[in-house]
Amino acid sequence: MLNIHNTSPRELEVCCGSLQSAINAVSGGAGRIELCSALSLDGLTPSLGLFRQLHTSFPDLRIHVLIRPREGNFVYTKAELHAMLRDIELFAAEGASAIVAGVLTPDSCIDVEATRQLITAAGVPFTFHRAFDVVADQSRALEQLIDLGATRVLTSGGAPSALQGAERLRNLVAQADGRILILPGGGVNSHNARQILDSTGAVEIHGSCSSLLPSGIKQTTAEEVAAVLSVLA
Repeated sequence: MLNIHNTSPRELEVCCGSLQSAINAVSGGAGRIELCSALSLDGLTPSLGLFRQLHTSFPDLRIHVLIRPREGNFVYTKAELHAMLRDIELFAAEGASAIVAGVLTPDSCIDVEATRQLITAAGVPFTFHRAFDVVADQSRALEQLIDLGATRVLTSGGAPSALQGAERLRNLVAQADGRILILPGGGVNSHNARQILDSTGAVEIHGSCSSLLPSGIKQTTAEEVAAVLSVLA
């Protein structure tokens, strides 16, 4: 069981949806990323080739890999779940530092059995992602995830952004009481990251640290990563 205290060093997890975003994150000082693809679709499973290239280029970088086989809801068929389990096994074997995933039931509750399978397959720390924000009874869901052995919950507290959900996030941090990490995410930037952590009691925070390029692509910038890290120091 985790024993996390709010005296722990604050840490940034940078959500990266491309190779260049990940390179920029490292250039800005990030030691940990969440790797995915298709951020415009709220993130999908990245390619194994992309993971391998990053893991080879930056062996000390902690790479948390998102496992999400398609856009849309988080209710998966048996075939989709099987594909997720296979992806988890592959990425874990390649050296992923953690797995990020989530499965819900049709009535928007944690799919306990499916989540148990994902955590067992991972064999590394497991983050239940923002599917958590769709759950109506977050207090009950948090206890379920603790019982399942999840390491983190990535959440905005069910609000459009982590800043707007700060009160709920604070309640979740208090309920977690060191048994699981609450990872605030959603609209995080260098202007509000410190405020979010101060107001919630969380010790980690998640954001893409991105800007819109002239090409229309959103990409993580080294400058924003460095700016967020500076306010967390």
